[in-house]
Amino acid sequence: MVKRSEAPGLKKKRNADGSFRWYWEARSDLVKRGYRPSTVRLHYPETAEGDAQRAARCGILWAEMLAWDAAGGSIPPVGYDGTIGSLARLFASDKDGPYASVKWNTQRLYDGCIKIIMGTVQARAVRALVGKDFALWHRNWGLPEKDGGKPRPYRAKHTMDTLRRIISYGVTLGYADCMQADTILGKMRFASPPPRTSYMLPEHVEMIRAKAHEMGLASVALATAFQFDLAMRQKDVIGEWLKVTDGEGGGIVVKGRRWANGLLWSDIGPDLIVRKKHVKTGFEVQYDLRLAPNVLAEVDLVPSGRRIGPVIVSEATGEPYKWTKYPENYRRVADAAGVPSTVWSMDARAGAISEAYAGGADGTDVQKHAGHTNPQTSAKYNRSSLKQTRRAMSQRIEARTKNET
Repeated sequence: MVKRSEAPGLKKKRNADGSFRWYWEARSDLVKRGYRPSTVRLHYPETAEGDAQRAARCGILWAEMLAWDAAGGSIPPVGYDGTIGSLARLFASDKDGPYASVKWNTQRLYDGCIKIIMGTVQARAVRALVGKDFALWHRNWGLPEKDGGKPRPYRAKHTMDTLRRIISYGVTLGYADCMQADTILGKMRFASPPPRTSYMLPEHVEMIRAKAHEMGLASVALATAFQFDLAMRQKDVIGEWLKVTDGEGGGIVVKGRRWANGLLWSDIGPDLIVRKKHVKTGFEVQYDLRLAPNVLAEVDLVPSGRRIGPVIVSEATGEPYKWTKYPENYRRVADAAGVPSTVWSMDARAGAISEAYAGGADGTDVQKHAGHTNPQTSAKYNRSSLKQTRRAMSQRIEARTKNET
């Protein structure tokens, strides 16, 4: 057994079933000053070799934390030493690189994938990698978290996509070994996760609305109504938290992030027309709430004196939902209402689009309704085709009968 002194920050926690899990924890004083990650789960076998690997990982994490502290609370400059880990660090810390140019939510996705890369293959030399290595990594990244669990194809896909970006970044810096790895990856194809088939039905909306009010979570009922009736993305309704940049002031700011892009009561005109610019596409879309019965019913329940500022606010804080809190509340309500666990909050939008297509709406009209840049994108959200196939088959038979006569 490795001594704790040889594994700084190592913590052992008991699971509900009596087994143990291992974590690395950063110093609490540095966490308060903003150091991240504050904890890292350590997945190593319970063997002498696993103990040594766990201790080595703790040593690396502890050294990185101390380097951050020594640099005055910033990530010190890093260089490329030929390993995947050093290239990933360079990718994430380059202020002029592709990581810095994407939105915060994409950065968060990259962060999670880089964490997986660092925890599994960071020591591998880029120059020695061949196709079998990448195939093995992709397979391992998609394995269940524990025996008997479900495979994680999206985890494998996102991590491999991020690895491609990291290698491509190395190519832009002129590293020959990255050019070789990029060429190999360019010849490889990995199995894609199956497309989602779940979508929210009108009866699901009714169930969620009723249960949300019963549970004192009217915000979930209101948000679901807007997402379904108006086919809006979740972040266009509840908003998102963007990093505050130098010189910006005002607004709702929490821990260095400002709430933005969510639905405001001022977006609803006295004519009951909602005018909202979609975050993803930048398109401004208009909606007539007189054709949104779920929304009208929920809005009528909101006192006029509270119709100021963000439309969706947490009952617990009176402010916009923080990060993951809204999905957590939605799931609580949906589970209590008996809505299948496969139907997520985001599936309200797919349900709206599917219903529009099934009702015979023109593809261009559906595109405008969803705020998409083209009708092909809207068609991908159509997860209920029975009414449409029936309509097309009936038209074929009708035409065939006319031709025969």
